Order: sequence, then C-alpha cells, then structure tokens
Amino acid sequence: MSLFLWNHAVTAERYRLFTDRHDRYRLAARALVEAAAIGPGHRVLDVAAGIGCTALACLERLGETDVVVSVEASGAMRQEGERRTRGLRIAWRSAPPEGQQFDRVICGAAIWALGPVSEVIGGMSNLVAPGGILAVSLPAAYLGEADEPGGGIDPHLTALPSALAALNLGKPPDAALPPLSNTRLTQAFRENGFSMARSDTRLRLTQQAYLDWMALPPVNETLLGQTRPEDRPALLARIAEDLDMASWRWERWALCVGTEATR
Repeated sequence: MSLFLWNHAVTAERYRLFTDRHDRYRLAARALVEAAAIGPGHRVLDVAAGIGCTALACLERLGETDVVVSVEASGAMRQEGERRTRGLRIAWRSAPPEGQQFDRVICGAAIWALGPVSEVIGGMSNLVAPGGILAVSLPAAYLGEADEPGGGIDPHLTALPSALAALNLGKPPDAALPPLSNTRLTQAFRENGFSMARSDTRLRLTQQAYLDWMALPPVNETLLGQTRPEDRPALLARIAEDLDMASWRWERWALCVGTEATR
C-alpha cells in the first residue's frame, strides 16, 4: 500500500466514512487493547494511529486522567483524527516524542505498511519502558493465513476484486516488502529483545464493509491505480450493482504481544 496515498484528503474522508459505518477497526482495536492488558495509570503510545480507533479503545480502559499519545505521520489522517477526538485525552503528534518511554506501545492494523518488520519492531521497542509491553494487530491473511468462508453466494468475497481486476485499470505495486508470516513476525520481536505471544480474534466481514474498505485509495491502488483517487468510488459503485450484498466471510485478526525477554 502506498504511504503517500494515506496522506490524501480522499483517503481520510473515506476512512472516516468506513469507521462510521462499520465496526471492523473498532472491534479489532478493542481486542488489541485487551490483549495488551492496558489499564489505569499506563502511559500509552499509539503508533500509526490513523484517525483514532485504537486510541479511543485505550481510553475505555485507562484512568480518568490518563492520556494516549497518538502518532500519525499522515497529515490528512492526523487532522481527521484530531477533529474526530477533539476534547478527549488524546495527544496527537507526527512523530514519537524524543526521550520518552511508555508502558504500552501499540500499533493496530498498520505494521505491514510501515517498512521492514524487524526495523519497525526495533524502532517501537526503543519506546517501551522497562517491564512494558509492545503489541501489534493485523489481519491473519497478511501473514499468509487463509480466512474461513462465510455465507451467501460469494462466501470468500472474491467477486469484488475479480471485477476490479477485469477493468484493467491497475498498475504495478510499489517496491514490495518481504512477505510477512507468523515466523518472521515472531523473529522480529525476538531480535529486538521481546518474547511474542499470539492470540486471535475473529470478526465477520460483510460485502458492504469490504466494498467500503476497497474504496480507500491505498487499498485499491494496485487494481485502480490508473484512475484518480477521487474517481474510484464511482467505479466501485457500478460494480456494487452486481454484487451479492448478503454475502460475508470470516476475518481472523492476529494479536501479537511482546514482553521483555533478553533486553
């Protein structure tokens, strides 16, 4: 996924619409926060914070005066997050604060897009206070693990990407990072002094949610990259007319929690 496209006004608006309409990121964020055992008094750093889904889940478990520091490099996403969480105990930044460490450093639904996984885990590990926890979440499919079928006439939700591919409007992806796997992620934690424990949570992904998610420019860039981001929703709307909107599939999320091992 192109990081440049995350700093696009269309992306921030479509992402907000997605999170308003669907509970995918909200439920995944709550599962991550629970897995990280976040509680009152913890100093929390939210990396690649998007528009604040994970930070809002943190506030549900923190104390009344605790503040979440949310780091989001995309100006468009950060601006939308600041607007969406105005008045709440969330401090938005474009980069981690220097010289500070946190009891919990978390990254929800972004680790695969930030760079080589060992380097990303290494950078975040330096921000974890002694005795703290580093936790990340991502769809298990991004680790090369297949999801179970759901229901309807399109129980794997393959009709939409197939129809987009048939338009022949894609372009080659950016230089690809090495594929992730549970083994590579575990190794990245270990290389940086953490022992990783994994648990999973399973969500139901509907055809409508998948369609709205595919409307995000960074997500559909490979399939629709020859068209402008602002023109892509109209193409998706036309394809949606032929989709079975009653179809759905399961989506498993990996919750990976690192505790100090050899640091």
